[in-house]
Amino acid sequence: MKLLILRQTSITGQPVRAGDVIEVNDRDGRQLINSGKAEPAPAPAAPAAAPVAQDAEPVQRKRPRRTKTNGPT
Repeated sequence: MKLLILRQTSITGQPVRAGDVIEVNDRDGRQLINSGKAEPAPAPAAPAAAPVAQDAEPVQRKRPRRTKTNGPT
């Protein structure tokens, strides 16, 4: 079972870092998925098609203003 590691952990005594894709047995894989430390690895990406041109750039929104406080009320 191939897994994508989400959090640093140790598998069969070997340290594994977040972002690594590893091969483990089904028992260890289920345990890591249930504990939230891994998820099933994504399938290899197929060759990408030609990129689609976008007409307009995405709108960047400003942060909302914080209300001012003049101490405890």
